[in-house]
Amino acid sequence: MELSYYELFYFLLIMTCIIYIILGSRLIYTKDYRDMTRNFLHYNDINTGDLFLVSYSNVDSITSNSMMGLKFTHAAICAREGTNLYIYELANYFEEITGFIKMPFSEWLKYNKNTLILYNRLNIVKDSIIKRKYLSIMFDKFHKKYKTDNVFNMVDFALRYINPEPEYSKLDFAEKNYACYEVILSMMKDVGIILDLKSTENYTTEDMIGMRNFKLRPSFDYTEHFIADINSFSFLSD
Repeated sequence: MELSYYELFYFLLIMTCIIYIILGSRLIYTKDYRDMTRNFLHYNDINTGDLFLVSYSNVDSITSNSMMGLKFTHAAICAREGTNLYIYELANYFEEITGFIKMPFSEWLKYNKNTLILYNRLNIVKDSIIKRKYLSIMFDKFHKKYKTDNVFNMVDFALRYINPEPEYSKLDFAEKNYACYEVILSMMKDVGIILDLKSTENYTTEDMIGMRNFKLRPSFDYTEHFIADINSFSFLSD
């Protein structure tokens, strides 16, 4: 039986997607990140402004990894308030905790300790408690302003990603559906860590490794980044 043009087209499309997904899942499950350093990370070493990039082994991450060539599919940023450590992120944890959230690190770790986590340390020239506290306050203000329970929609985002706007614009959850890293980039732009930014859909989480593709404030840098040793995270969660 001969296939029609449309049947052949859809067959080839489906086979291509399957191959991409298989290759992406292979990369995730083998944890093939040999070009990256792996170091121990202690709770007390994490500070305000530090970034976590996360690689999951779920269907969405496998698809994103295979289709877009991403090593990491999720972004989150840290903030200390006194002795407490919080994580800001756009997330969806089993439909129970969703949206742009602020979560204690100990709780965040319960959802993420079995993942592959890249730690990006924010270094500040003439660093001080006052500078970090200022960032923490600004993060909290940003979160209160844009807090939402909206969840990520791959289709809506893909349409923007394929045809990105040239200019940066502030978050508008009523008009757009954002990926997690877009919210974090907008936060960093709002508080002054990033000085200049194109429309957020022009980037991916891959660009956030070391923040190498962004114009940062001269006193800030993310040169130091490494895979956080999973054993250290397991220890911290006990």
